[in-house]
Amino acid sequence: MISGASAVPVSNNTSSSHKPLQPASAHAKSNADAKASASVTAAATSMASLKLNDSDADISSNRNLKSSPDVAESAQRSRCNSAESITSASSAAQAIAAGASAAPPIEKRPSLMKRFLGAGSKAAKQQQQSHAPTASPTPSVKSFGDSVVTTFEQKYGTCSRECIGRGATAVVRVAYKQHRDGPQMYAIKRFRKQRAQETEREYIKKLTSEYCISSSIHHKNVVSTLDLIQDSGKNWCQVMEFCPGGDLYTVIRDGNMCLAENECCFKQMCEGIAHLHSMGVCHRDIKAENLLLDARNTVKITDFGVADVFRVAWEQRIHKSRGLCGSEPYIAPEMFSGKSYDGRKVDVWSAAIVYYTMVYNGIPWRIAKEEDANYARFLDAMRNGRDYEGFRRFDPKTRRLIQRMLHPDAQQRPTMDEVLQSDVMQRIVVCDDQGVVPGGGQHRHYTEEYEETKNSRSMRAQAAAAAAGAANCRSPNYH
Repeated sequence: MISGASAVPVSNNTSSSHKPLQPASAHAKSNADAKASASVTAAATSMASLKLNDSDADISSNRNLKSSPDVAESAQRSRCNSAESITSASSAAQAIAAGASAAPPIEKRPSLMKRFLGAGSKAAKQQQQSHAPTASPTPSVKSFGDSVVTTFEQKYGTCSRECIGRGATAVVRVAYKQHRDGPQMYAIKRFRKQRAQETEREYIKKLTSEYCISSSIHHKNVVSTLDLIQDSGKNWCQVMEFCPGGDLYTVIRDGNMCLAENECCFKQMCEGIAHLHSMGVCHRDIKAENLLLDARNTVKITDFGVADVFRVAWEQRIHKSRGLCGSEPYIAPEMFSGKSYDGRKVDVWSAAIVYYTMVYNGIPWRIAKEEDANYARFLDAMRNGRDYEGFRRFDPKTRRLIQRMLHPDAQQRPTMDEVLQSDVMQRIVVCDDQGVVPGGGQHRHYTEEYEETKNSRSMRAQAAAAAAGAANCRSPNYH
């Protein structure tokens, strides 16, 4: 079992509300699709401009955030601007997903903020429209000037009181909607209200940055983002696919996965990260709590609250990231320097820490600083060309791969594509949707509790959806 002492979280994004894993003793425990890459061209400038400032990635607090009186007083004035901004964000996301044949010169493209907030020139708006096909629906915001209004409840049903994730900026709950083929469940990430010291522009930028990036990534190992919509309380909500298997942290803590199942999860996580990097996006907060499991044994990356764009499709060189974000046991050492860094190498480091937690049921150190005794011993081994004794549970080839991924010098770390091409990853077999392993065997990537509650959750979903359907039929706005 994992003991409960906590490490200090430093991200301002939503994650599962579990206590971080305890460090294990150093002695006893110790190809991306070309079409997808080209698709970034149409709206890559939009995503590139959505980089969070250093202040946006500050250490998260546990304060209860209250809506500002200024927001209530200016709500009527800002609704149209907010809706227009969100719609613009959707256009950017659609353009990324659909792709474009050629990239316009960078110097001629308007800034993202101007397009998002409606301040761009007429020519810029026409150019944006020409690169934003209408194949995908725009976010479902309320239309205050029309008589027909699609509400959150009508589209996604009833949102339960069950909280499945909580952070400084949002909470995540489950919504139930009755469809012809049965009840459908969604994960609803409800964002906090605008703060008193925030401008409308700053608030909308934070909302749309995460939505624009996450809704543009389509991969089996990344959680699908479906919509950005206001609920009945005027809260902005991001609608995502629901993963009933819970987060990987809980599965690790349950302690029932064997080595082959750990390796399967590790490879799936690395394939998802490699796809993000192929799209020019680094996650910067890879940890067990941000890896979810669906009902088909698939590991999915979630929570793009501090994700950054390091390159757009037509560029060769990468843009460095800045700012400290993530949870301390998973943070790469270069992030503590205060200097710019390669966000891809940060993800590689964090992925190795996640794999360590799966094998050891604990973390290797609390923080990647020399003041941490376990990390100091690891540094000493690396500097003297020795295998770190805290990794002795890994076979020799895996140990060397993990040590390369955790190299203190980020330039010496492999890229995620190089990790996947290694002999270690090539021999790892990933199970199918039913958990069946090619060649024989069965994987179970979820807890016993999930299996026990699977049927009861389905029954609750049916009951909630039926109640929501009856309520919607009585509503005067129901169409």
